[in-house]
Formats: sequence, structure tokens, C-alpha cells
Amino acid sequence: MNPSQRRERASGVSPLVGTIILLILTLLVFGVYVLGITGGSTTPVQPLRSVIRVENVEGKLVVSHVVGEEIPKAFKLYNGAVTWLNLVVKRNGENLNVTGGARVGNLTTGMVDFGPGTKLELPVSVGKGDRITVVYFPAGQILCEREF
Repeated sequence: MNPSQRRERASGVSPLVGTIILLILTLLVFGVYVLGITGGSTTPVQPLRSVIRVENVEGKLVVSHVVGEEIPKAFKLYNGAVTWLNLVVKRNGENLNVTGGARVGNLTTGMVDFGPGTKLELPVSVGKGDRITVVYFPAGQILCEREF
């Protein structure tokens, strides 16, 4: 075979295949970015239809669920300390930090689904001018707001 007939074969990827691979990679990166922004969920959390009341009773703050939908996994009690989950109680815009003495009935430890008739007693003194806000956290919905 003479040198003019010999054709060297270039090894590599054709431009068409390379373009398709780059396009697929670009779409994958964009998809991961969108999932990161939306948290993987595009369905917004529906607001609750519940009536919550806040009172200052004998030096304790009492949060009562009067009527309406139950708030699942509202908060967790551990030896009277509160970890806010789907329900958050705030004083003057800051989450209440309750490290002991909280109770729901006789319960001082456990996960609480906050439903009609449930009362949360917090060993928190409320002063004149204090604003207490109860928020359904997943929807960012204010369920109750009261200034004392």
C-alpha cells in the first residue's frame, strides 16, 4: 500500500456525539440546581384552619388549640423542654426558648400533635407590651398574635 492510499484513522469522539454529551450534562446540572432551589417539592404547604388562643394564666403562658385542624408533630417535649417543629411560639419576634417546666396535661416528654382541646403550659412570664405570636412553620402562617 502506498502512502497516499494509507489513511490514518483519528481516534476520538465525533463532534455530534460530543455535542450531545455536553447538552445532556448541561441539562443534568440545571436539573440539580432547580431541585436544590425548590427543595424537590413544587407543591406549597396549605394553610391550616385552626383557632389558637394565648393567655397569661397565673404567671404561665398558656397556648390553647380551640377548634380546627390538628397540627401534626407540632413540638417535642423532653423533661419539660420544648423543641419547636411545625408549631413555633414567639415573643417579640424571637422563638421562645423553654428549657424546662413546659407541659401538655401531665405530659412533659414526647412528641405532641396539637389538636382541638390541647393546652400547652409554658413557664414564661409575659410583660406589658410583649407580643406573643403562634406560627404554623411549614406554611409560615400566623395562627394567633396577641399583645399583652
